[in-house]
This record gives sequence, C-alpha cells and structure tokens, in this order.
Amino acid sequence: MDFTETIHCRSGVHCQTCRDLERGRPWRADLGQRFSLPDGLVDFTCPHGRPWGWRRASKGLGDTVAKVIQTVTGGRIRPCGGCHKRRAALNRLFPYST
Repeated sequence: MDFTETIHCRSGVHCQTCRDLERGRPWRADLGQRFSLPDGLVDFTCPHGRPWGWRRASKGLGDTVAKVIQTVTGGRIRPCGGCHKRRAALNRLFPYST
C-alpha cells in the first residue's frame, strides 16, 4: 500500500515531520520499510502540496511548548497519552490571536 493513501498521511498529523527534508529522512526511510513511497523515493513530493520545511502554525502556548520539546530532544521522545491533553489545555488557556 502507498503511504500517501493511508489515514496517517491523509490526516495531516505527520506533515511537519515528513516535510522536514533532513531530519524527517530517517522517518520517511522507516516508512519505506512498511509502505510503498511515491515514485519509490524517500524524499518524495507531498501529495497535498506541502513544501519542504512546512511547519504547522502554532494555535497557542501548547503548540509552542511541543515544538520546543521536539527541537530540544531531536524528536527522540514519543508523545504520551497525556501530552495531547496538556497541549490542548495550554492552547485553550493561552491562545495566540489570529
């Protein structure tokens, strides 16, 4: 099955990791072990049109804290069950105006 046809790709949750050309390469290579990749390339073009270096805009403090943790740990920490709840709570309490 092609990765871009899975819910993992279509949901957009992995876009930020996937679109990081250098740091996302090991992650995409791992995907290639389980799924077929577009054109068989690890550095494939996004089927949703997101460019390399694409980053999701922060909605609030929770998103910023999550980005800092990812940067400091180099993405070696996997989110826990409570991480998403804390992120959402911080975003609600301290939203960024748009």
